[in-house]
Amino acid sequence: MSLATFVGQLFAGLSLAFVLFFTAAGLNLVWGVLGVMNFAAGSVYMLGAYLTTSVIARLGASTLGWTAALVIVPLAVAAMGAVAEVLLLRRTYREEDENQQFMLTLALSYLIAGVVLLVFGTHFRTVSLPELLSGSWNLLGATLPVYTLVTIALGLLVTVAIWVGLYHTRAGLLTRAAVDDREMLSVLGVDVNRVYSAVFAVGIGLGALGGVLIAPQGAVSANLETTALVPAFIVVVTGGLGSMTGALLAALTIGIAQSYATLQDATLAQLTPYAVMSVVLLTRAIVGRSWVIA
Repeated sequence: MSLATFVGQLFAGLSLAFVLFFTAAGLNLVWGVLGVMNFAAGSVYMLGAYLTTSVIARLGASTLGWTAALVIVPLAVAAMGAVAEVLLLRRTYREEDENQQFMLTLALSYLIAGVVLLVFGTHFRTVSLPELLSGSWNLLGATLPVYTLVTIALGLLVTVAIWVGLYHTRAGLLTRAAVDDREMLSVLGVDVNRVYSAVFAVGIGLGALGGVLIAPQGAVSANLETTALVPAFIVVVTGGLGSMTGALLAALTIGIAQSYATLQDATLAQLTPYAVMSVVLLTRAIVGRSWVIA
């Protein structure tokens, strides 16, 4: 393998990894705080991609259009998530309602997918990049698409924002406190329901952001629901349920490994996430500990 090929595949893997991490981080955040496994994450990812095509169609494939899509789509989907949490999920937080939570998020997934197909149709959609993002840079002989570099930069920015938000802000402090002792937080006068709504909204918004970033990298179709949800769950399981750091490391490992696997065979690349998960789970079983990273 030449140095140029090595560098090119490394950056492609990093780009894929951050898109995976956004959906997985949303899943982990909602599970860690609300105790709800959000099976609607794949549909939200698909919704984000379709809404991006709509925004670009109206504003054009310009820098303004893409900036608007990056800001408006995640915020709009996050607002929808907050409404869904208030009207639906909030009624199921009792421990005996875990099955209801599963069925409710699954129903939300089908509902979102159905609305997307009803509004946007069943045909494939594509979007174009603005001139500013459609070029390429040369690094060590490798030709790197500007959009790949932008995706990585945004991924790093959002990852840092998640970390700062959780560990260096009052909102993050309240979020972590809600995980440990909701009743005590309520006694202290904090509206825990508002915390839960905000967390669910952020988790949904992260999934939609992944959809925004993936939209120009291929045809946007209903298949995105499955192609997003399954890898996201693999990242969550591999990194450790509820662990943001673990999810990031798992996403980086899977994304980079899958990128290099595409050089050998497309089928091998599709099997790479399952192989990585199997190796990690087998290692945990042999060692006898969870290896969950906080």
